[in-house]
Amino acid sequence: MLIRRGEGNDLHGVIRLWKELMDFHREIDPMFTRHPRGADNFMKFLMELMDSPDAALFVSEEDGELTGYILATVSKYPPVFMEENYGMITDAVVTASRRRRGTGEALVEKAAEWFREKGLTRMEMRLVNANMVSSSFWRKMGFKPYLTTLYKDLQP
Repeated sequence: MLIRRGEGNDLHGVIRLWKELMDFHREIDPMFTRHPRGADNFMKFLMELMDSPDAALFVSEEDGELTGYILATVSKYPPVFMEENYGMITDAVVTASRRRRGTGEALVEKAAEWFREKGLTRMEMRLVNANMVSSSFWRKMGFKPYLTTLYKDLQP
């Protein structure tokens, strides 16, 4: 397994993995239903981030195939906290057939290393609470809950 910085020619493989992630979450919560242009929009988003010094895409590769990715960004807290910046993992996925082989851990460590190089002392991520697979993974990686995002449907 190779963990490396993502490149432009990796984007189609990343989109394939993103669709897998979204479809997996859609089964848990219909909120994750992909927009018909969702993949195109995500591709544009990735291309913009790849030019940013405050974002990094890392991919895992096995036998010439992308098996996972992690998207890391430098984010800012509101100006009421002592800490100004933090690392945000906005996306992380390992294809279902390659899970439980250390790929996710390697991707998280690569993102943590990049955050440290940026001088950051904290990284965060958002978790779909009903996703028991990722919930146990993130806790294993040392993440602890500190805020919970709640929602309410406004439809009758």
